[in-house]
Amino acid sequence: MVVTIGEVMAVANGRPHAPLGVHSDLRLTFAGAEANVAVGLSRLGHPVRLLTVLGDDGFGHTIRRALRGEGVDVSAVQFDASRPTGAMFKDRHFPTEPEVHYYRAGSAMAGATAATFDARLWRDARALFLTGITPALSAGCYALVREVVADAERRQIPVWLDPNYRRKLWDERAFAAAMAELVPHADVVLPGVTEGRIMTGEATVDGIVRALRAAGARTVIVKDGRRAATDGPAGGSVVETPALDAAAVVDPIGAGDAFAAGCLSAYLDGLPPAAWLTRGHVIAARVCLTEGDWEGLPTRAELARFEGRTGEAGR
Repeated sequence: MVVTIGEVMAVANGRPHAPLGVHSDLRLTFAGAEANVAVGLSRLGHPVRLLTVLGDDGFGHTIRRALRGEGVDVSAVQFDASRPTGAMFKDRHFPTEPEVHYYRAGSAMAGATAATFDARLWRDARALFLTGITPALSAGCYALVREVVADAERRQIPVWLDPNYRRKLWDERAFAAAMAELVPHADVVLPGVTEGRIMTGEATVDGIVRALRAAGARTVIVKDGRRAATDGPAGGSVVETPALDAAAVVDPIGAGDAFAAGCLSAYLDGLPPAAWLTRGHVIAARVCLTEGDWEGLPTRAELARFEGRTGEAGR
């Protein structure tokens, strides 16, 4: 069982090449980094439990039903009648560089605290997946993440931390301070190059890996765009795995979450770190070819077909 904790939002996706505005044609779905990873793991056959708080509204109940339909354990999801489900609008006027507009201040999940969830809900986990988004939502959410990480460390539950910096939620200084507190308790840290620079002051992938290792991270995976991901395994060496060429990108949002899901899936399958990166790249590339943050996440069979694609019709 993997356990993840974070906000799930109602999402309104705009059409490509059409700016958001009056009479915009919007497609309603849901998203959130932790939910995206949960769906990715579930589709690959891994049991996963999502802990979140949703508004006791139409969006919240629809999201819970959809996640349950994806095979995610939502039995511990809570509803708050006094706060709404968070929301996000995705402006896809420039499809490969979409603009995201958040409406999550005062949301149901932002009202969570260290006392919101029973610790027994994550104590059966093979791994905990957390992001830097949750502590950015509120002081209560930050306290929740600190409590979960500390408890996991005491019980030797591996913690996977994706920093996932969101400049619209907090500034670089607050983000760096929070990550400095959390990284020493993490078994695997997955920053992007920009996030790594903010966290460490280092400009190169090699420097970021070594700085985060020195800070206490056991393994560091740096997401370096389309070029490579770099893993610093226990021996201190650096392994680079080229990304797949996703030239026909439809929607890049969600690629980082897909990469994380792929890496975590390969880890759960007992594969070596280099294989984590390969699976992460494959799943990230597939998500980029599909509209939506998680809709393109593959099942095991689809992953095998995508890995072995020949360019011919499957008929």
